[in-house]
Amino acid sequence: MKVVRGERELSEKDLVEMPKGLRPGEWVIIDDQLSKKNFIAYINPYSESFYKIKVIKEDAAKKYNAKSDEESAALEIIISHLQTAFKKREFYNDYSSGARLVYGMNDSLPGIIVDKYEKYIFAQINTAGMDRFRNSIKAEIEKYYPEQKVLFFDNPEYRKAEVLPVHDPEKMEGDLEVLENGLKYKISQQVMQKIGYYYDHRENRSKLSHLLKRTSFNKKTGLDLFSYVGSWGLHMLASGVENVEFVDQGNMEEATQKNLALNNFSGRGTFTRADVFKFLDTNAAAGKKYDVIVSDPPAFTKSEKNKAQAIQGYEKLHLKAMKLLSDEAVMVVASCTHHVNYEELDKTVQDAALKNFQKVHLLDLGVQGFDHPFSGFKDKSFYIKYLVYSVTRGN
Repeated sequence: MKVVRGERELSEKDLVEMPKGLRPGEWVIIDDQLSKKNFIAYINPYSESFYKIKVIKEDAAKKYNAKSDEESAALEIIISHLQTAFKKREFYNDYSSGARLVYGMNDSLPGIIVDKYEKYIFAQINTAGMDRFRNSIKAEIEKYYPEQKVLFFDNPEYRKAEVLPVHDPEKMEGDLEVLENGLKYKISQQVMQKIGYYYDHRENRSKLSHLLKRTSFNKKTGLDLFSYVGSWGLHMLASGVENVEFVDQGNMEEATQKNLALNNFSGRGTFTRADVFKFLDTNAAAGKKYDVIVSDPPAFTKSEKNKAQAIQGYEKLHLKAMKLLSDEAVMVVASCTHHVNYEELDKTVQDAALKNFQKVHLLDLGVQGFDHPFSGFKDKSFYIKYLVYSVTRGN
């Protein structure tokens, strides 16, 4: 009944009987006797994941059956879902220069991530049921987007868990060029993380720019924590903040300065390579103050069992960061930790404000961009949170 309710990842215990002798990623038809419905899925019995079965679609018309040619039927479904995903992104006019084209399970293509950039498209295939059609998937992307070069950037950790061969990332020529919300970025392959760029906060960065432009408080100094290539800081500069300090423990100085110059912000930003927590302690001791701070750390946990530690991490981070705020300032709290919800994230800010003798006013909140679709807050694919506060000291 799980699959009838819309769940698309199943474990062995969800089946009355697990088929024997299956190849990794073999496509099957699952019959639900209670609802009298059947579903197309693929199974990897060797996967390290608890959820070994991925449900692709309901076969309401029973078009495919046990006698169907599995290879051609599966490929037909994959191509259909790819085309549907591409057309979804065309709905948004300002996503044409770059977007997440395929978002795994939420595009009915579990294990596939595809991101589009100015010159390249990066594809990631991390499940056995899709990897069998690797070359055909690439060919379909190339057919739909002939102006971009398609490269594979698979996740080694995910592929090992699926007992799949691990390939080296394909090489691109020059830097990765990104255009988002009118701002330009160049990222070398040497410093690239994940699949190149984080499009998931694009709508929130746009919202922050509009909010800052509408405010009259002092905006001389900004701080971009966990800055990567400087996305948040560049949006601050574009919206009127005079100078921004970028902080990341990675070697991102060259990329940051390059992106400042690309957007005519040279001389308005500095980069500090440091552990963020230590940076905050050092600058608090020195009495440094900032008018706008954005904190967008990596996920603090991928597992529900470590949720308590993740919340403690946010509490520690926000307490330290908010000590550096001016008497009238804006604090942006961003999170990509699925298991920490809005209320829990907000509480870490409220508690930090209380301990720092500050008052907060929640101005805005946001979720992931439209190219990262999700059905609702309970969806496993919902992970991005964005909270913006006006923070003051005194009466």
